[in-house]
Amino acid sequence: MMPRTILFQIKAKESLLPGNFTVYRALPRRELRRVGGFVFLDHFDSENVTPEMFDVPPHPHIGLQTVTYLFDGEILHTDSLDFQQKIEPGAVNWMTAGKGITHSEQVLELQKRMHGIQSWVGLPQNKRKIEPSFEHFDKENLPVVEFENSKIRVLAGNLAEYSSPIPTFQELTYLDFEVQANCKLGIKTNSQHELAVYLCEGSIEIGDQTVERFSLVKLSDNEVDFIFSSPNGARFVLFGGEKLPEPTVIYWNFITDTMGEAKQALIDWEEGKFPEVRKYSKIQVGKD
Repeated sequence: MMPRTILFQIKAKESLLPGNFTVYRALPRRELRRVGGFVFLDHFDSENVTPEMFDVPPHPHIGLQTVTYLFDGEILHTDSLDFQQKIEPGAVNWMTAGKGITHSEQVLELQKRMHGIQSWVGLPQNKRKIEPSFEHFDKENLPVVEFENSKIRVLAGNLAEYSSPIPTFQELTYLDFEVQANCKLGIKTNSQHELAVYLCEGSIEIGDQTVERFSLVKLSDNEVDFIFSSPNGARFVLFGGEKLPEPTVIYWNFITDTMGEAKQALIDWEEGKFPEVRKYSKIQVGKD
């Protein structure tokens, strides 16, 4: 088989979270609604982040899983199941919304650098109304595969015989690549998985095309080999998996089968019918 090639590139768009915190949104986009089970991808990278800048208040989700992964910094996750968990570099927070959950994300103290990714995985149709749950996986529990001039952390799915311990409801690929200068590497992927690459730092070359920071590239389907090089080093993720079956509606923070169901969920949120995040408290900066 031929190696996977680039079908097209998309530059992530700047978006503001509460507190005027900038994220770079790569999914969903008009050009690309989802990649495998992944329906959303926000990349953030800011310096000197204060609690005022990053305090995302309680908000709802249904029909999906939120996946938070950091390269630098620390975030506090709090949810309506009463889980409260600090997220640190290399660890993964994996929250299953199912039929409905509410959560918040905060910075508790000054972060010299906040760098990471939050993605959403849409649940298959028969799992969209399961009970909500939350799991945290320390970095020590996630396999790291080392090659010359590179290392790859397996966040979901597998790389060769190395498998992530994170249970999923569909087949996923989610790999974190940390590569040094003059790296050239090829790995085997599942030919049935729809895949994309997102560049967090540096640049790589795939075939005769260069992929730079803040770029998402959709890769060709049905091939096994993923081959790239990086003259100056890079940090990126390879993600995707088996395709979500139709119908799949992505509306605000919800994944549903129909638009009517999604709009009803928004009405339920506005009417206060989602569970409360009891342990959330807004950080009062500068007060005793």
